[in-house]
Amino acid sequence: MRYLVAIDSGGTKTDTVLFDETGHILCRDLSPGANGMDIGKSEAVRRILAVLDRVTVQAPEKVSAIYGGIAGVMPLGDFYSEAVLPQNYASSVRFDDDGPSIISAAIGHQDGCGMVVGTGCSCFIRIEGQPLRKVGGKGYLIDTGGSGFELGRDALMMAFRATDGRCPNTALVELVEAQMGVPVERWMEKIYDPVKGGRPFIASFAHNVFKARAMGDWAAGEIFDRGAHLLGDLTHAAAKWFDGEFPVAMNGGLVMNFPEYTEAIRKASHPRARMIPSAAPPVYGAAVEAMWDVGLEADDAFRQRFLAEYAATEKKA
Repeated sequence: MRYLVAIDSGGTKTDTVLFDETGHILCRDLSPGANGMDIGKSEAVRRILAVLDRVTVQAPEKVSAIYGGIAGVMPLGDFYSEAVLPQNYASSVRFDDDGPSIISAAIGHQDGCGMVVGTGCSCFIRIEGQPLRKVGGKGYLIDTGGSGFELGRDALMMAFRATDGRCPNTALVELVEAQMGVPVERWMEKIYDPVKGGRPFIASFAHNVFKARAMGDWAAGEIFDRGAHLLGDLTHAAAKWFDGEFPVAMNGGLVMNFPEYTEAIRKASHPRARMIPSAAPPVYGAAVEAMWDVGLEADDAFRQRFLAEYAATEKKA
């Protein structure tokens, strides 16, 4: 029996699963995100090594493969492998950005695109034998239009503008204040807190856009429409790499939890893009890639068992 480790990590969390070649999950570990763009390379490596220390010791024998899909690998390079390989955790070690896991979670190890719609966002293009390509996702300071961070940021911005009297009132004011738990005079203190504030904290306000939009709020409607349009743009840029229809696997917290956003993105996307909202978490895609690395196929039986046991861990969490 071979044992493998799959890692999915972004701006908010790191989801790690130890499993065997039949899809049986031995353990699952949830910890803070390890995106080096957010926290720096040293801290990102520290977090991944800590996860692997906790997880690999629970395998009955040496782990055959570790595959990690971690946001930030493309712009920063694979600095994780340099730290992980000397630790001899596994016979095979591979780290990619988080796009390939998105693709493999939906369609297996095949050519196509993976759209990440979570704290950050981007679109990856995978064509066998060619370098992995990425559209958008140039970091939250520059280009993550439509992401949880930008929706949350815009919700906060409009709430501030309304309380200042710079725009008409919006339902976002009351919703943001309820989540903050403090009056508007103290919002900035929480947003810019060096430990508890920052990008993940700002992204946590994104859900208020969907709630306010459902109430008919004008500001939330504008934020929603702009985000969907910017995400649709990613597929228009990706289309030049494919002849005919091409699959675009969609994953991340926003498309998993807000189907109205998924539909709006689909409508804004390229007409040849076949949008596939993934029913499987990205860490399952990482598991598919780990299996691929040791010459094993993630067949239907593997998929069903893995996802059923993963869902059971979600209920316990």
